[in-house]
Amino acid sequence: MNASPPQVVLGTANLTGNRLVGRDSPVDFVERFQAPMEIASVFNDAAAAGVDAVATLNQLDVLAALKKTRQTFPNLRVYPIIPNVIGYVREATDYGLVGAARRRIQQMALVDLLKIGIRGALKAPGVLKRDFNTLMSILFDVELASFKSLKPPVVFLHPQITDLALAFGNRSLFELYVRTMRERFHTEPGLATNNLGWLVPKLKEWNLPIPFLLTPFNPSGFLMKPSRAECEALLASSSSAVIADKVDATADPGEDTWRYLRARNIRAAIIEFWNDKSFAPTIKQAKGLLAG
Repeated sequence: MNASPPQVVLGTANLTGNRLVGRDSPVDFVERFQAPMEIASVFNDAAAAGVDAVATLNQLDVLAALKKTRQTFPNLRVYPIIPNVIGYVREATDYGLVGAARRRIQQMALVDLLKIGIRGALKAPGVLKRDFNTLMSILFDVELASFKSLKPPVVFLHPQITDLALAFGNRSLFELYVRTMRERFHTEPGLATNNLGWLVPKLKEWNLPIPFLLTPFNPSGFLMKPSRAECEALLASSSSAVIADKVDATADPGEDTWRYLRARNIRAAIIEFWNDKSFAPTIKQAKGLLAG
């Protein structure tokens, strides 16, 4: 990605109430972004200001908004982050396990249900044994069925799953993920992680090149683990293209943020929507300075 034009990617955490760390979202966001139309208005403004892509979990209102915005801005790319761990937990809490499963099924096209059903039947022994990798492979199918019409060029494995698999040394899950994304979904695999300092050395040890990494990278070192210095050193030795996350987690990013990333050959970053006034200027500044 570093060889392509600079990218500003819009995150959706503030639009969906999924912000977990750093700055608190404005209190009116929960009420403001209840309908896809309101979310689509932010996507439209973002695309008009120069945002290249939207990175999002599998959420109905966001996907509906994206499909609406793509009618006006067909070149706006979509980067899924799968699986939507938080969403599954919320739905299971609100509707029960059976109710949550029913809601997911109702959202899927019949042809996708049939394909997933056939693959699931072939994997029945692994499902019955609650094999983690088997269950994850089914989740990949379920999640990406929702994104099929958006034709994502890159799909990121959710950081909770990436870091869990990393902690257990689950090389086979990463291999499964790469293979599934390329062979079944014809897209490039990416990994989102909050532990870059441990992930990059392990990928090298496994001889498993990953083209795209989504990870915290910012001048303050916020959530750069184990340290900013170690992450910077690993970046210099990695062949992966990095999309910087958490650039605005503690404050609005300024020129120093974009110059910091540009100096380290990072040409892509995720920003969140914080307010109407600074939104477009932030996007334009990022695009200009990341280009160097």
